Amino acid sequence: MKAVTRCLALAVFLSSCLATAGCWDFKEVNHMNYLSALAIDYIDGEYVVYLQANTFTNIAKTESVKPQGNKTSVVGTGKGNTIGDAIFHLYQTAQMRVYWGQIKALVCTKRALLKAGVVDLTDLINRYREMRYNLWVFGTEDSPERLFNNAPYFGLSIFDSILMKPDETYRQFSLIAPMFLHRFLSDFYEKGKTAMLPILSYDKKSWEEGAKPSPQLKIVGAFFFRNEKLFGMLNGEQLEGKAFMTQKMIRMPIKIYNTNQTTPAVTFVVHTKKVRIDYEIEDNTVQYDITISVKAYLDEMMENISQERMKRLLKQAIAERIRSTYEIGKKIDTDVLNLQYDMYKFHHRDWVKYVKDDPKMKAARLRNIKVKASIAHSGKYKEYVY
Repeated sequence: MKAVTRCLALAVFLSSCLATAGCWDFKEVNHMNYLSALAIDYIDGEYVVYLQANTFTNIAKTESVKPQGNKTSVVGTGKGNTIGDAIFHLYQTAQMRVYWGQIKALVCTKRALLKAGVVDLTDLINRYREMRYNLWVFGTEDSPERLFNNAPYFGLSIFDSILMKPDETYRQFSLIAPMFLHRFLSDFYEKGKTAMLPILSYDKKSWEEGAKPSPQLKIVGAFFFRNEKLFGMLNGEQLEGKAFMTQKMIRMPIKIYNTNQTTPAVTFVVHTKKVRIDYEIEDNTVQYDITISVKAYLDEMMENISQERMKRLLKQAIAERIRSTYEIGKKIDTDVLNLQYDMYKFHHRDWVKYVKDDPKMKAARLRNIKVKASIAHSGKYKEYVY
């Protein structure tokens, strides 16, 4: 009898379990406030946090459904003595539960980087369990609110912008490599390495929509950090040499001048295959030698010059840009090309003796730049290289 009673009790219990919803804490998608980007500023001794939340109306749509206007995101602003304090200030007006797991980008203003520092700015982000490590990270000198309210053309979602997908633009024009937060922090904390943080801004002149200016996001330069401090910034033109020094750089245009220095003779698109850095100690000075292998294809040809001269001018132009970037970096006391890093990893004693106590790089010289270039093809003119 007891056995029968136990079986009946077990059956009732199992039946109640089956009747209970498996996802008892499930929330409808449209009842959550999904954040897509976070920005941090520091003004008058207070942290200012900007949260961007998006509607998914324009993300999952069919061909027959057209975007409904440009209002695809909203921006919340909170202030506080700490970043967490500013966020809790925003929670009071969020209307729905805020979900952090969809954040794709972090933007830090120059003020925040200088006054608060990278360590304090990323502490909460790395601690909170919903936040991912693969966030795109940017610096900026503009208002984060202005950046977050800058909608892409065609009324598309902000998920289809440089803020969320900077790698898409980089695959076509590889000037400044986008950076994940975990990779940036790895470089930031590495003593012998210079960390680069892309600078996000916007361009008001390049595009129009409906015969009206359509400002679009743009990566315009980079901040540079060494020994956990911000040392300076360079613009895109100054960073051309670093682009060629980036391992497996995808696609970088370069103009070649022949006799006329005002009009380019040839334009190439270059892909970096391999970079090697060597050094030699000479008279207590570190002499660096760079060997770089690139593959190029002919993009435009405005002047008829031989293939041999073309290749020679291409090598010369790449070497000039690399040297120019290195010298500009020295003016802000920064090893922009990270020439010292191999010495730090593989010849640490030399690094301690010649580099560690030379923050202004007075005892460093870029001696030789050897460029190995091959011209892969000349576009659709298959049988003509020149």
